[in-house]
Amino acid sequence: MQGALHIDGHIDGIVETSYDISIGQNGSLNGLIKARSIFLSGKLEGKVACERIEILETGKLVGELISGELTIETGGKFIGQSRELSESGIIVGVEDEKPAQIERPKFGQESDSNKDEESDLDEKKA
Repeated sequence: MQGALHIDGHIDGIVETSYDISIGQNGSLNGLIKARSIFLSGKLEGKVACERIEILETGKLVGELISGELTIETGGKFIGQSRELSESGIIVGVEDEKPAQIERPKFGQESDSNKDEESDLDEKKA
């Protein structure tokens, strides 16, 4: 698609452009959207990739956002997750790294760290 796009109706599917997109108060889009800039007054649900997005007072974004710049006006809503887009257009984020796992003791069992603390206390008492 070429040129800026303004949506006041409903679209299901994929919208991809190198221009700006604005979604009016009565507009909604469900699916995948890729654009330079997005100005959101309506509802957007799905995956979004853009250099810049402004969620205006009546706007609501539900889904996954990959963007270089995010602005949310008072009253605007964003429900989902966000990752940063770098200047070169490459997604900045670490998907391969797993969060550290913490092993919790099971109910009624002592953890090794509790045993160590108790032995330290016993040594101090002696």
